[in-house]
Amino acid sequence: MTEPGMIADDPNTNNLRDVAALLAPDRPLLITDADEVLFAFMAAFERHLHANDTYFNWASYRLNGNIIARADETAVDNPQVKALIADFFEQHTRTIEPLEGAAEAMAALVAERGLQIVVLSNVPAPRHGDRQWALARHGMDYPLIANEGAKGRAVAFLAARTNAPVFFIDDAPSHHDDVAVHAGHVRRIHYVGHPRLAELIGPAEASHLRARSWDDIRRFIEDHLDDTAT
Repeated sequence: MTEPGMIADDPNTNNLRDVAALLAPDRPLLITDADEVLFAFMAAFERHLHANDTYFNWASYRLNGNIIARADETAVDNPQVKALIADFFEQHTRTIEPLEGAAEAMAALVAERGLQIVVLSNVPAPRHGDRQWALARHGMDYPLIANEGAKGRAVAFLAARTNAPVFFIDDAPSHHDDVAVHAGHVRRIHYVGHPRLAELIGPAEASHLRARSWDDIRRFIEDHLDDTAT
């Protein structure tokens, strides 16, 4: 049986169902992205580009059109960009460094506030095991869903499994827009770990908080839980 809004042959559907089955109906839920929320994606990706005689020109936050070949200073075409991204995740998913404060803040929220946590990442499906390994290595061994594309329907599906408050963290404004459409009750936190990338992306208009650190995120979640408990 296919869940509403999901494609029958979507390889991520069973993973989503498996993770949803783990959720408790009476505990608050945090659904978090990984790249630039838990892991320092951009710093690692820039190193990968330099090793492949390319660089990111910081004209906008989109990868297509902004990766430049050093040989002739022209933009790398989209098929090459896809290849660079695929090679990056194949080679470096296990070695991307974690962002400061993420593991500690989430551990405290679990221990002190009873949060249950799901990582909803657009990591390529073949790299699911590598990302799960990296999460565990850095003290963030939470269930992982290798998503593809927009995140609103997946968030709605997970959020429906609990009657408690639900929070969503992502660096991409488009995902906040989609979650606002499909799961409007979810509290949305916009966070981009890389300061220069954060400035380039700008605010996510559909978010409830523009966080500057994991301390900001933790306070926002705790304050909301306190408010809803009274």
